[in-house]
Amino acid sequence: MASYVFMKVLESSARRYDAGINMLSLGQSEEVKREIVKNYITVGDKVLEIGCGTGTLAVLCAEKSALVTGFDVSLGMLDIARKKIEESNLTDRIELKHMGAVEMDKAFDDETFHKIVSTLFLSELYSDEQKYVLREAYRVLKPGGLIIIADEIKPQSLARRILQLLIRIPLVAITYILTQTSTRPLKDIRNLLAEAGFEIIYQKKSRLDFFGLYVARKGYPKWDSKNPSEQP
Repeated sequence: MASYVFMKVLESSARRYDAGINMLSLGQSEEVKREIVKNYITVGDKVLEIGCGTGTLAVLCAEKSALVTGFDVSLGMLDIARKKIEESNLTDRIELKHMGAVEMDKAFDDETFHKIVSTLFLSELYSDEQKYVLREAYRVLKPGGLIIIADEIKPQSLARRILQLLIRIPLVAITYILTQTSTRPLKDIRNLLAEAGFEIIYQKKSRLDFFGLYVARKGYPKWDSKNPSEQP
């Protein structure tokens, strides 16, 4: 896929990736990762991080006693992630895989994870890849499990879309110089999640509607009498 080739370029700039992406998200990338862990990750969770990058979120989840599997197509970023994990003494809680998102169907069994997290990753994919990833996420989540997505979004109002464009033009240029990557704001993440079978239970947008956090649940089968409020 085109995005696979695109992400391979990142290997030459992995050390600048965190700074570049945080800049592109107007400083919200690091903040939202801490919010995700604080509010949604619990002890003993089996967590899958789609597009784990340099491992910042994986480390935060593992520090809360979750068991984390993270994957990324960039060997350069995985090398940095491994160093972070080793420095944090979390090698027994985090497993890293070198793979692309389009390989999820072969990599993970059904109903394996309690939580799936993804930050500023879906916006790097094309629309058909986004739909595929969300379908696979639904498959590998346990019933009642959560998918938590933080990403750039396209504002609804025309005025804010114009403002976003004006702000993004210089930021995209600087970020590309730093990381050789960029993102395309998601047009309608709510519909993408619904089409994949998820029920959105929480959403929060930034003040300018440029960045959003979405939490969605995989439903329980009709024959399952377990209380949905309980951890699967």
